[in-house]
Amino acid sequence: MPLSVFRKSFTKESKILLLGGEGYIGSHLFQKLNTHGFSRVYSASRSAKNPGSLRVDLEHCPDFDQIRNAKFDVVINLTGQITRPIESCLAQNTVGIQHLVSACADSTVLIQLSSVGVYGSGDFAEENSPCNPETPYSTLKLVAERLILNGLPDDRRLILRLSNIYGSTQPKGVFAYLKRTAGSDRVLDFNNDGSLLRFFLHVEDLCQAIVQVLDNYDKIKDPILNIIGKDKFNIHQLIDLFEEKFRVKYQRNFEPVKPYDNMRSISDDRFRNLTNFEEMFTLESYVNELVNYAH
Repeated sequence: MPLSVFRKSFTKESKILLLGGEGYIGSHLFQKLNTHGFSRVYSASRSAKNPGSLRVDLEHCPDFDQIRNAKFDVVINLTGQITRPIESCLAQNTVGIQHLVSACADSTVLIQLSSVGVYGSGDFAEENSPCNPETPYSTLKLVAERLILNGLPDDRRLILRLSNIYGSTQPKGVFAYLKRTAGSDRVLDFNNDGSLLRFFLHVEDLCQAIVQVLDNYDKIKDPILNIIGKDKFNIHQLIDLFEEKFRVKYQRNFEPVKPYDNMRSISDDRFRNLTNFEEMFTLESYVNELVNYAH
């Protein structure tokens, strides 16, 4: 990549499309962008339930004529966050990405949300570290990255590799499982030995981070940015936290299997030095919210 990339600047009048904008992250980001003063934010999804949303299926090529003809300044792709069925993940992160790259080919900037899972397992990773994904999901996220990096010029694509996202309306995931089980039989079953380590970032903090990426887009010189939450917990530590806050005792059942995509330290200094970003939320305060809501 060239040492200097001349990227466009975005303004509050820039035309922004959130692909997957009616999903978990997308709905939060739509609100955050509007609150931040962006006046031309549009949403697209397969179902398009909200008024004014575009109906776009990543696997259906004619749908992308809408994106191409609308001449958006930037498309933020929030889709592809699928683990089951893997066929859908495969289609969205290959054929779907190829359709999207084609739709953005004239002048649109594409920002792709990816995963730090692409690094695989190890002691430390940064953006220049080799990728060694260990799950089908992470592998397909890396495939999507490669298609975008090879399909669009340097100044019109950006990959954001994210750690685990959580928040108050999240319907699935380990927090929902721990909360639900605290109110039922309190028996936990995990398919690893409990050493699974994850970095957690609140969805509102993620949305603020993306706003700051847009505000500083013209200063970015790299094709990939990590955005990592400072809260770091393994499964045992998460269970300890929930036991303390919910005042319960779980039965913990683990399999003697090492977890996949288990990186022990990940740097996002590149992003934080660019934006001076700091989180507003902590995982402990979120669990306190769950306790208060349960009662």
